[in-house]
Amino acid sequence: MHLLVGPPASGKTARLLELAQTYLAARKRVWWVCLPAQKAYVYRRATQQGAVLGLEVLSSQQLYYRLLAASHGLKPILPGPGRVALAGEALQEPNGPPPKPGEARLFARAIAEAKRNGVKPEEIPAQGEKEEAERLREVYQRYEKLKNDWGRWDYDDFRQGALELLAQGPVRLEPDLVVVDGFRELGVQELRLLQALSRHVPVWVGLPEAPPGLAPDETLESRPIPAQVYRAQNPVSEARWVLRAIKRDLAQGLAALDVAVVAPESRIPALLTLADEYGLPLVDYRPRTAADTPEGRLLLELLELPDYPTPTRLMAVPDLAPLGRAALERGLVGLEATTRLAAELGMQDLWAAWLSRLKAPGEAGSLFEGRELGTDTRPALVWAEELLDSLPEVRHSPRRASLLERAYEAHRIALGPDFRHWWAALLAETYEAQRPPGGVAVLTPNLASGQRWKKLYLTYAVEGAYSTGEQEDYFVPEESRVGLEQAFEAAGLPKRFLGRDRLLLQELKTRADEVIITYPEASQEGPLEPEPMLVGSVPPYLPKLPPASRLELAQNGGYRAPFGRVNLKAPSVESLRRYRECGFQFWAQQFIQEGSLEWWQRWVRELREAEKLVPARLEALARQFPQTEGWMRHHYALLSNLSLGFRLNGAGLEARLDGVLRKGGEVHIYRFVAPETPAEKADQQVRERWSERWAAGYLLSAFPKRIQRVYLWAWPVLGDPLLVYGKPIERLWGALENLLAKAQETYAQYKTGVVEPSPGFRCRSCGVRDACREAQYG
Repeated sequence: MHLLVGPPASGKTARLLELAQTYLAARKRVWWVCLPAQKAYVYRRATQQGAVLGLEVLSSQQLYYRLLAASHGLKPILPGPGRVALAGEALQEPNGPPPKPGEARLFARAIAEAKRNGVKPEEIPAQGEKEEAERLREVYQRYEKLKNDWGRWDYDDFRQGALELLAQGPVRLEPDLVVVDGFRELGVQELRLLQALSRHVPVWVGLPEAPPGLAPDETLESRPIPAQVYRAQNPVSEARWVLRAIKRDLAQGLAALDVAVVAPESRIPALLTLADEYGLPLVDYRPRTAADTPEGRLLLELLELPDYPTPTRLMAVPDLAPLGRAALERGLVGLEATTRLAAELGMQDLWAAWLSRLKAPGEAGSLFEGRELGTDTRPALVWAEELLDSLPEVRHSPRRASLLERAYEAHRIALGPDFRHWWAALLAETYEAQRPPGGVAVLTPNLASGQRWKKLYLTYAVEGAYSTGEQEDYFVPEESRVGLEQAFEAAGLPKRFLGRDRLLLQELKTRADEVIITYPEASQEGPLEPEPMLVGSVPPYLPKLPPASRLELAQNGGYRAPFGRVNLKAPSVESLRRYRECGFQFWAQQFIQEGSLEWWQRWVRELREAEKLVPARLEALARQFPQTEGWMRHHYALLSNLSLGFRLNGAGLEARLDGVLRKGGEVHIYRFVAPETPAEKADQQVRERWSERWAAGYLLSAFPKRIQRVYLWAWPVLGDPLLVYGKPIERLWGALENLLAKAQETYAQYKTGVVEPSPGFRCRSCGVRDACREAQYG
C-alpha cells in the first residue's frame, strides 16, 4: 500500500489524479474510493480536460460490495433502521416492557463502533461501568445471533466479509488501481482491508497524517491559502452580507458550482430561507431521512397525533383541518383541550373516529380493541397497510414500500402505542438517496471534507460551532480504551479524545482558492467568542456591499410593490364590504388556495344550492351530514318554506342570502352561523355584514308600500333562530341609509379596478400575509 501524506490543500488529490490518468490513458480501470458527498466533485475534477474512460468513483461500502460480488459472497443487507430495530429486539427482555427507541439507538451505535474496530462481544472491556459493559456484551451477542437468524449482513459485516475474502488467497479483481482519497482519517478495519487489498492490486491512499506504525511513501508540503476574516454585529447582518457577496460573485461571472457556503447545521435553515429574497440558487446538501419527505412527514404527524395533538398534526388530516385551524387560533394543544374543542365545534364524533383509527391494535380505544394479539401480530401490519393506503400522498408513492418495511421492523419489537412510537422512530433512521441539483452548495463541515472550490464562505466561525463532537462513550470509558497504534496491532476500542478538531479546522481553512471567514460578535443569547484557530487577531467589520435584494433598496424609505388596475369580476354586496376594508387583500385572496370548509359550512353550501328543501333533498343531506338530521326534521316546516340561496338584485348590486321568506308585507332574512354561537356573537356577526342589512334597506326603500317590515335572523346550525336587533326593521334609519350610500360609493370605486392595501389590525389574520410589502406599516 502506497501512502501519500500532506496537509489540506497540499495537492494530494491533484497528485493522485495524475497517477490515475496514467492508468486510464493505458486503457486500464481505476477505482476511486471517497466519501459519498465527494463523488460529483471527483468526477468534475477528473473530466476537466475531457472525457475519461475506466474511472469509477465508489464509497467505502460500495468497494466492499464489489469485492464480495465477484466471489458471489453477498447477503441481503440490514440497513440503518434495521440495525436499530434489531438492537431493540436484542434488548427485549422476556415478559418485560419493550425497549425505547433511544436506548436501542445507543446500543446500535456502540455495536457499530465495536464492529468497525474488529472488536468481538467477548473483547468488550469490562472495566469502569461494569454492569453496562456486561450488558453491552450480552446485547451484542444477541444482536449477532438474531442477525444470523435473519440471514442478513449489516454494513460492518460487508467490510469483515471482504477482509476475510482477501485474506483467503488470490482474488480476481476488476480494477488495475485503487485510489483512496478525501478522508481525514481511516479506521482500524479500513486500513487492514486496504493493506490486504494492496497484495492483489496497487493501492494509493492520501491522508493528512500517517496512521500509527505506517511510513509515508510521499510527503507533500503545505501551501498558503489566502483567507479574509471579517466580524459582523449579529448573525442576521452576517448572513445577509454573505448572500450579497455571493450574488456579486455570480454577477461577476463565477460559476455557481465554484462557490460554496459552510455553516453549522443549525444555521443552514436561516441561510436557505433568506436565499429566496436574494434570488440565489442555494442548494441544501444535507442528507434527508424519510421523516423529511412529504410522505414520511405526513405519516409521522399521524403516528404522533393520538399522543399529543397539535394544530399542525390536526391540519395534516383534511377532515380535521377545521379543528386544527380552530386550535391554532386559540393556541390549544394536547388531547384533553382538543377533545373539548371538538365537542364545542360539533366534531366530537369525527374526532373520536379518527383517534380510534390512528391507534394501533392492542391500544385502548383502537378499532382493533379487544382482539387477541398474544400469538398473532398480523393486525398491527394490517392496520399499518390500511393507514398507508388511506393517504393519497402515500398510496401510489414509490416510498410506500420503504415506509411499510419500517412497520414490519417495528412490529417485531412492540405492539400498541409502542408500535407507533417505534415506527415513527425508525422513519428518522431511514436515509433517502438524493442527487442535489446544481447550485451554490450549502454544506456542513463534514460534507465539505475532501472537496475544493474557487471561493468558500466559512460562516459563524465562533468558538465551539465547528467541532467533531469528541465525547466519552457511555459503555466503555476513555481509560479503558487503547491508543490507535495498539488498536491497529490487536483488537481494542481506540481512544476517542485524539484532538480531531485541529484537523477539521485546518481543513476548513483550505477548502477553496479564496476563503472568506465571518463570525458575529453577539446573538440574542449574548456575546460570542470567535474560534481562535480560524480568526486569529481582531479582524475588521464587514465591508459595505451594494444592495442585492429589492427589500434593501432605498426607495422612499423602503420597497413598495407597484399597485395598478386589475380586472375584477361582478361583485356581491359582501364582496364590496371586503373590498372597502382592504382592496389588495380582496384581490390577492382569489389567488391563494382556500382551506377546507368546516362541516357546517359545507352543509350551508349544499343547502343553498338546493333552492328548496324537499323531502328527497332532506334525506340526502341527512345521509351526508348525519349530525343535522334530527335538527332539520324538527325545523323542516320553516326550512322547507325558505327560498334558499336567494339572490336579491337592485340598484345594480346583488345580495346573496342564505334564506328568505315573505309573508305578505313582511320579509324574513336568515343567515346561518356556526353551531353553538352565543346570541350576542351571532347578533354581532350579522350586524358586521352588509348583505342582510343592505337587503333590508333596499326592500324598504324600493318597495315602501309592499314591504312594511323586515326581520333579520341569525340562525346557529343545530340551534334556534335569533332575531337580530331584537325587533323588526320598519323604516330606514341613518345607519341603513349610510350603508346604501356606502355600497354605491364602493361600487363606483370597485369598477375602476384599483386595489390598494389598507393596513390595520386585520393584517394579523390576513391570508396573503405581507405580500403588499408596505414597509411603513411594519
